[in-house]
Amino acid sequence: MRKGPFILVFTLAWGTFGCNASLPDPESPAAQLYQQRCSPCHRLYAPSSLTAEMWKVIVARMEQQMRQAGRPPLSADESRMILDYLQKHSSPAS
Repeated sequence: MRKGPFILVFTLAWGTFGCNASLPDPESPAAQLYQQRCSPCHRLYAPSSLTAEMWKVIVARMEQQMRQAGRPPLSADESRMILDYLQKHSSPAS
């Protein structure tokens, strides 16, 4: 299976359905950290827009892109807190 078309469709669908949704538990330290560290570069995505496993891939990829862009990387604690938050509120795996 060619990955190019799948990634394009996935990205477009994710961008359409997951953007600018209200965050669950918005006053939690994890939600605030997610907002603080991720929103300067892109719109926030609803944690329920992806499964827990997909969030693991996305967070790792975003950390890589932060380094490439010369932005301050997430600390290990920040990465874990954001990933835990996103996974806690993620959609169930199908």
